[in-house]
Amino acid sequence: MNRRSDKRKYPRVPLTTSASILVEEASIEITIGNMSMGGILFHTQHQFDLGKTMTIVFCGVYQGKDFKEAVLGKIMTVSRKDSGSSYGFQFSTQLDADLQPFLAGFVNRTKGSDISFLRDPLYRRAERKI
Repeated sequence: MNRRSDKRKYPRVPLTTSASILVEEASIEITIGNMSMGGILFHTQHQFDLGKTMTIVFCGVYQGKDFKEAVLGKIMTVSRKDSGSSYGFQFSTQLDADLQPFLAGFVNRTKGSDISFLRDPLYRRAERKI
């Protein structure tokens, strides 16, 4: 087993979808690589500094209902490459079923499953309303 994964507090769930980061008055599109109850891995061409605190907003449709959920957190790891940067983003608090019912439910339902918003017919992106 990978030593790094042994240190993780929460298991990661593979996830391929987009979200938006709210920075000052701008909205920056990102691609999510995976998610846990405590954070996400995301990719973008935009460069952020280690330790940057920000809000990430997820919008979509699940079983015919629109949802829009936000999480506050900060960048804990950065990997920069010519093709873009990857960031480890730790939530300020664990996902909460009352505050982020869709995201918390998604992680809890799909632990260990290879599921994707873009591939699973139950999930599809809604129009951006940010």
